[in-house]
Amino acid sequence: MNNILSSTSHRLEILPDEIFLEIFKYLKPIDLHSFIGHNLRINNIIHGSFLPNQFIRLELCYPCEALDLHSYTQLRSLKFDCIFLLEQQFDQVLTVTLPYLEQLSICNVSYSFGKELLLLILDSKHFPSLKFCQFSGKFYYMLDFNKLYQLPNLTIRTLLLGKWNASMLGPLLNFLPNLHRFETSFSESINESLHFNMYHTSIEHLRISLMDVFNDLEKILPYMPNLKQLRVTGKIPEHSISKNFENLSKILCVHTPDLQKFDCELYCHGCNEQADILIIQQFHPLFNLIQCHLGRFLSQCYTTDLTTHTTLKEFAYFNPTRNDTAEYCEEIHRCNSGKYYNDDHNSINSGLDYRTIYKENYLSLLWNRNDNDY
Repeated sequence: MNNILSSTSHRLEILPDEIFLEIFKYLKPIDLHSFIGHNLRINNIIHGSFLPNQFIRLELCYPCEALDLHSYTQLRSLKFDCIFLLEQQFDQVLTVTLPYLEQLSICNVSYSFGKELLLLILDSKHFPSLKFCQFSGKFYYMLDFNKLYQLPNLTIRTLLLGKWNASMLGPLLNFLPNLHRFETSFSESINESLHFNMYHTSIEHLRISLMDVFNDLEKILPYMPNLKQLRVTGKIPEHSISKNFENLSKILCVHTPDLQKFDCELYCHGCNEQADILIIQQFHPLFNLIQCHLGRFLSQCYTTDLTTHTTLKEFAYFNPTRNDTAEYCEEIHRCNSGKYYNDDHNSINSGLDYRTIYKENYLSLLWNRNDNDY
């Protein structure tokens, strides 16, 4: 047996470097890293041929002490979960400059670290080529755009925020005049001015979770006249369901004349009478896919793109204090394939304390998704 193993080892050793390189190209970084230390020759092949500045895509899904982001100067895509960042790597994220980075996905961001990081991302100095940004955490971040920025960010085309404050929607979008796709979740109704200073003619895709769907949409949609795709999630007030959908159809006709696709996920308590779905479908041409699914205690979900009633989400919408990024759980799960989705072509010190708080208080969320929709 030992002779067979020795013979196999010798046969591997006689392979030329080019064959090793071809084999290593098919390995994940974590598997490639396991070859380091086997012998001097393989070490030289890996270190000499797989240098950090040769990588254009990096996903950090496990702790890696050797990772130095400052070395990956050619990255086009970066994705990481803050749970796995080591102390020195938090500092790297806040100081690294990646001039060619186009896609940035960050998961499980705490409040203090997230606020500082979001400032850097939107300021565009560290990531001047950034087009796609996904930023998910348990909190929203209050930023003073008037004091912090001189010029708007002209590069970001897609922005996915796990949660945002309704009063800061206007300032955020004002700062991103070329934004094409926007996704976020609000945990409060919109009861004040949104402070928009212009119409956002570039926004064509909106995916949003609202507490008061019909009233909130009436306040938001007038500023997005060129919207082509809309998906809205939330709850239906405890009165006539049909009347709410009729009002929604009027809002869409007035404010989104070019809308081509409408999806919804709207929940209501069982005390509401079930509406005639055929009547709802006739209110607007884009309502023809709406179906009603019954949940526990005759609660209802009116949706275009779900096949069953999701009780967990319904509970989140009727209990705002528990409403967080878990609302996007099915979207988050979908991204773990690594494929690009394309529709139109607390005061905590950095380092180990962050990871401890995450594991104690947060669900471990998977990635939302990559997105090529620039």
